[in-house]
Amino acid sequence: METAKLEMELMKAFEAGQDLDAKLNKQAELASQSKDAEDQWKLEVWQKMLVRIRKMQQMMEDKPDPNA
Repeated sequence: METAKLEMELMKAFEAGQDLDAKLNKQAELASQSKDAEDQWKLEVWQKMLVRIRKMQQMMEDKPDPNA
């Protein structure tokens, strides 16, 4: 359940046009500085989700426009 919430948080950031690389870098810095297991876990969830988001982006770019 918590994993899904974190994934949705990153997906909403993507949909809002936020810089996901910057968001992950900020989380990585926080996890590194705090040494908190939850901060590290959040980073890991986001890193995995970012891979899926990038795949979705690629699929959307490769898909032909049906209206063209």
